[in-house]
Amino acid sequence: MLKKDDGSVMHFDILVPEEMIDEKKIYDYGRKHLESRNLSNTVLDAEECQKCHIEVASEQVIESISDKGYFIIEMDDIPAELPENPNRSQMILYLRANYPQHRFADFKGLSDEEI
Repeated sequence: MLKKDDGSVMHFDILVPEEMIDEKKIYDYGRKHLESRNLSNTVLDAEECQKCHIEVASEQVIESISDKGYFIIEMDDIPAELPENPNRSQMILYLRANYPQHRFADFKGLSDEEI
């Protein structure tokens, strides 16, 4: 997750083969993606990232990893401000995007009021 100039937060995953363990190279892939989005001045580091996904890759992902060594899954931007009457998912994404202490928090078992 990266905060953009407009205050919104960009969220994306960098997919690499499971045997890829070179963090510098993985972050370089992320920086390359940011450059392609004209966000090259944005800092990408371990405080913003967590390796937490393991899944079976689609053909498109496999082809990209074969060609480039990685694949980027870009999610919707998270707005700078919560909408009026946000749902649970919007509240959790907002907290994770804007408050580092909540970035990897487990919200299971918490009521909407507690969040």
